[in-house]
Amino acid sequence: MKKITVLTTLLALILFLLAQALPAHAEMEYRFSDKDTITKDFSWGQDDIIEAIDFELYAGYPDNTLGLNNNMTRAEFAAVLNRIMDAGGTTGPNWYDGAVDGLVKAGVIHDKSGDWDAPITRLEAAKWLGRLAKVYQVAVKDQGATFSDTSDVDAIYADKTGLMKGISPGVLGADQNLLRGEAAVLLLRVAKSVDNNLPSDEELIQAGKEALEDASANAMDFEARRNVDLSFYDKLPYKRVTRNYFEGARKFMYALRDDGRKNYRLTKSEIKVAEKHNSIAIVVAKLEIESGYKGIGISRFKKIDGRWMMTQGGTPQNYKEWGYVSKVGW
Repeated sequence: MKKITVLTTLLALILFLLAQALPAHAEMEYRFSDKDTITKDFSWGQDDIIEAIDFELYAGYPDNTLGLNNNMTRAEFAAVLNRIMDAGGTTGPNWYDGAVDGLVKAGVIHDKSGDWDAPITRLEAAKWLGRLAKVYQVAVKDQGATFSDTSDVDAIYADKTGLMKGISPGVLGADQNLLRGEAAVLLLRVAKSVDNNLPSDEELIQAGKEALEDASANAMDFEARRNVDLSFYDKLPYKRVTRNYFEGARKFMYALRDDGRKNYRLTKSEIKVAEKHNSIAIVVAKLEIESGYKGIGISRFKKIDGRWMMTQGGTPQNYKEWGYVSKVGW
């Protein structure tokens, strides 16, 4: 029975275009050569870091490293916050100019002064998050929360709303630099706290349907030609999956091309929204493919440039993901 279950799960994984076929945690973090630092150095926040990667809130470096123990620069933090809020901005000669401009216009950052390549301190990060909480109407969770090492009202408001937590109870660690691993945890926390402009269920369900059509088209193209062909992304009918997700999925199918399994076309789907926020959402789908296989899929979506895009998907892998299935009544 266990062998049959594993084979059935793998078939579903291929259909849903998973980037990697690995259990227990979601998949995208396994693209990185220093992935062991997630559990080795950040065990306290590993689930949040993995989910931040799955939502493409945290992207790592071009050399496929996460750099979790590196300091987060002011420019990097501005860029990822803007990515979450989809705040836009006017571009300039520096790669981060658009992100900074968008956050200044939104009221999250006061101005564009300072060295943007310098590390951001935990105090400055807390100030930004406190202002973000006010701008995007994040609910206060603990009115009495405060920090002993700063009296800054914005930083303390970040604590009251739960967006920024200290290095120990009541201690922000104001003078310490913010590590990239810590930032990844903050990013997911922010994305799951901003709910003042929620998408409709209909919008997300439509995005889910189109993403599944893209998944099916990619699977069928691979089955016909059995090659990596990353250029096929531009031929997807809707482009509702991110390029990172598509490329990882294509490589996954190629790695399994000789194992005797076959990709099948999606024939039927029913989609419900399990969780939604301003910039991220989770949808659950009942699926059926040509072979007759029926199963459940979970997909993560991120709002990118105003458009909902699937960043990760697959069969439920753990208790938390089965919780999303229960949430929609299945």
